[in-house]
Order: sequence, then C-alpha cells, then structure tokens
Amino acid sequence: MHSIVVVLVLMIAAPAPAQGMPMPEPAQAHTLPDCYCRAAGRIFEEGEEACLQTTDGPRIAQCSMELNVMSWRIRPTPCPES
Repeated sequence: MHSIVVVLVLMIAAPAPAQGMPMPEPAQAHTLPDCYCRAAGRIFEEGEEACLQTTDGPRIAQCSMELNVMSWRIRPTPCPES
C-alpha cells in the first residue's frame, strides 16, 4: 500500500507600491524608554521608585524587569509622609 503525503505551501507577498506613488515616511521615533512602568499617570524607567497604594497602605515600589515583563516590586518600606 502506498502513502501519499500532500504538503501545502502558502506564499504571502506584500503588494508592490503603484508606479509614481511615494513610499510612506517612517513613523517618528517615540521618546519613551523601551521598557517602563506606569503609575499615577506617569512613566517610570527601570530602577525608579514610586509610592504605590497597597493593601498594607502606601509602600515604596521599584520598577523592575521580572521574567521579561516590567512590573513593580513592592518593598515593605512605607512611603515617607509629605
């Protein structure tokens, strides 16, 4: 008995721009850091600290990379009173 194996190959190509049409300009480079945390409407870079509200009250938190994802590392230190 013979087995027949069929392999389908899909080729996807981007359409070429029409003659006489200008290529689109590249997007403006953003000024945000590549990786950052957000809190209270602000952006924090890796290593920066912020005061975040937790179930234990306001605590110091540090923006850090955890398993390839930016997140807040909550410290046991309470936030200083203003």
